[in-house]
Amino acid sequence: MRRLLFPLLLLAAAAQAGASGLAGDHQTSIGQPGNSLQLRLSCRDDAHCALITTFDAPGAPSQPQRQPLDQVRPLADIGEAAAALRYAREHRAERPAEADLAEAQDKLRAVLAAQPAIARCWDLNSPQAGYMLACTLSGLPAGAAPLYLFSTLQTDGAAGFQRYAIYPLSRR
Repeated sequence: MRRLLFPLLLLAAAAQAGASGLAGDHQTSIGQPGNSLQLRLSCRDDAHCALITTFDAPGAPSQPQRQPLDQVRPLADIGEAAAALRYAREHRAERPAEADLAEAQDKLRAVLAAQPAIARCWDLNSPQAGYMLACTLSGLPAGAAPLYLFSTLQTDGAAGFQRYAIYPLSRR
């Protein structure tokens, strides 16, 4: 029995290390059936991913758009991501006027109440450096999404978010 314990501990440590990276499929849906946006980040490792975006709108067939992300890099300076997360925590009671941002904030409410911090981020380099990030957070409540997509806001800001809209991505 003693001989098996060490290999099992190594396997458990490797599984835990792999779970904290990007490898795998992560997704979120915003909207209602028939009028929604689905985002899926599919990564074979921490450097090679694809973002699959599917719009489902009345009268239009949903066509997934696949965007290869082959220049994913660890983010050295998490300052802007940390500031965006801090702003979202401090302004979680505000409700954005845009329906998709309001829904994203609703999905984040329990996470933000736990006062999480940025653990690690990757720059997806799409369409340019710093525009879209994938981050793991520390201090999460049980059952929280393992990965968060930080997407640059198209406006100067919105109630509840600053610099980035934050979308929780669940593992598929």
